Amino acid sequence: MSLKSRLSSFRRVYLATRTIETPSTLLFWWGSYGFKGGPTMGDLLAVNNLSSRLHQRGIVHAVISHPELQIPGHLPVEDIYSIKPVRRVVLVCGPITDSRDLSDLLSVHRHAIKIAAGVSVLANHARMNRRFHHIVGRDGIDPSYFDLAISKTVEPAGNRRFETVGVCLRGPQSEYGTRRAGMAHQAEATFNNAARELALRPLEIDTVLSPQNGAGAIHAGFAASDIVLTTRMHGALLALAAGKPVIAIDQVPGGAKVSAVIGKTGWPFVFRAEQASAETVRSAVDELRAGKWEDQVIGAQAKIRELTDEALAASVDAITT
Repeated sequence: MSLKSRLSSFRRVYLATRTIETPSTLLFWWGSYGFKGGPTMGDLLAVNNLSSRLHQRGIVHAVISHPELQIPGHLPVEDIYSIKPVRRVVLVCGPITDSRDLSDLLSVHRHAIKIAAGVSVLANHARMNRRFHHIVGRDGIDPSYFDLAISKTVEPAGNRRFETVGVCLRGPQSEYGTRRAGMAHQAEATFNNAARELALRPLEIDTVLSPQNGAGAIHAGFAASDIVLTTRMHGALLALAAGKPVIAIDQVPGGAKVSAVIGKTGWPFVFRAEQASAETVRSAVDELRAGKWEDQVIGAQAKIRELTDEALAASVDAITT
């Protein structure tokens, strides 16, 4: 870490004036840092679902979001390091990564009980994992639960023509390290080649929230798609929740959260990048067109709702224990 970064971290943790009063339990997510944190639709749904469940249990808390996001019901805080120390800090969704931002946040609340809920646990970030008292993980840990994002689903409409394909790509995932982050471009090429050969009309879907890409636009993208191709875990979950068939490629060699999480739903069209090709995708599309994919989506939706409910319950238990 550079001297400039060290000085910035020192100021955050030891010199910053803490003036913001909050409830004793705080939920942080990528949107706590604003748009620069890269918050996604899945992150937002997850933190809102957990917050709703906490309200049902009568647990006073706040969801911390940057003011630029303007999210109703959240507590807008521009500088999260200016919050006075609290009793409980909850990190919701995303992977636990050994980042300076997260390390400084946990250091500010050094005496708090620290909980991670609905997260991916990465072996190459073990040092940060150890800083949490409780982890309710969706993958990378045993026992694992499920993601927290999806609590509502839409019944599939049953369109078999598959003219418009929603393409929802993650891009390189550096958090897995150099050795496991190198197949994003291969997965993207696989999808593009298959879509072109099948003469499908592509519709780009970006699940990252931005001033030009709000929640309504993201939901509309999935609703307008006949079928979805994705390398994102939440891309697959949001597609299934919208009643759409989805073909997912786990672009992390050896498999990561896409395989682990979507695999629990019983949805069969999930492939690892090292085993997938354009022919794999074309065959899957042909199978979906010929089969009763609506029944498969309905079954996956039921499993998603069941598993999400269990994961939310486990997360609330970890927070209230």
